[in-house]
Amino acid sequence: MKRSIISFLVGVIVTGCAMGWFWYHDREQYTRAIPAVKGSVQVTPVVNGTPAGTTSNAVQQTGAVAPQATQQQVQITQEKAMEIFKTAYPDYRIEKVKFDTDHGRAHYEIDGETLTREVEIKIDAVTGEIFQVKEGH
Repeated sequence: MKRSIISFLVGVIVTGCAMGWFWYHDREQYTRAIPAVKGSVQVTPVVNGTPAGTTSNAVQQTGAVAPQATQQQVQITQEKAMEIFKTAYPDYRIEKVKFDTDHGRAHYEIDGETLTREVEIKIDAVTGEIFQVKEGH
């Protein structure tokens, strides 16, 4: 009886240590800092999803972009939007970046997470302003 209790306790301690070690090393991949981008940021205007001044052989989408979005020129690139996100949330890892237009407002939706928290922000593609933040656990 005494031997089985000691064996059980040793098993619990060894399992706990192993799980803690794996958690610690897994955690490191989520908390590593992404090096800052060095040099100047190049801003390329984007019209209807393609850089201005280039032509696309793709078929144009009709009705996919609201009238206001076609009048505005997108000033913020995806890379710049990611920099804005990392400035606001340096400990978060970027999971998804999506370009979208809602109600004629072109923006980037960026999802980020740590081990315990999630955040979704929307960044205006013309001004670079963060205009919506949703945080969760």
